[in-house]
Amino acid sequence: MAIVCWDGSLKVGVDIVDAQHKYLFEIINNMHAKLARGDAALALADALDSMRTYARFHFETEEGLLALHGYPGLAGHKAQHRELLSALEGFAGAEPTTALAHQILGYLLTWLSAHIQAEDGRYAPFLAEQGVS
Repeated sequence: MAIVCWDGSLKVGVDIVDAQHKYLFEIINNMHAKLARGDAALALADALDSMRTYARFHFETEEGLLALHGYPGLAGHKAQHRELLSALEGFAGAEPTTALAHQILGYLLTWLSAHIQAEDGRYAPFLAEQGVS
C-alpha cells in the first residue's frame, strides 16, 4: 500500500517536472513497502541511493528550466535543493535501524510535499506566464 498518492495539489503544470515529482514519490512509496516487509536496511539503502541519484537529475532538470526562463527566485530554490542533497548524504552513513528508516521516510515525505506545494508552487505561475507546460 502506498504511503502517498499523487494528486492535483502536487502538480506544478510542467509535464516533465510533474512526471519527475511522481517518480520521487514512487521512491518514497517503495521505501515504505520495504519497511512494511520488515527490511529496514534494504529500505534505507535503496531509498537513499535512488533518492540521491534521481533528486540530482530532477534538480538539474528543474533548475535548468528555471534558468532558461529567468526565474528570479532561482538562487533560493537551488539552495533548498542543496539542503536536501546534503541531508541525504548525511543519512547515508547511519546505522540502518527501523527507527531511523521511519524517521528518514517521514523526513523525505514531509520535505518533498512541502517543497513541491510551497516552493515549486511559487515558480509555477511564472513558468505558466512564459508559456511553459
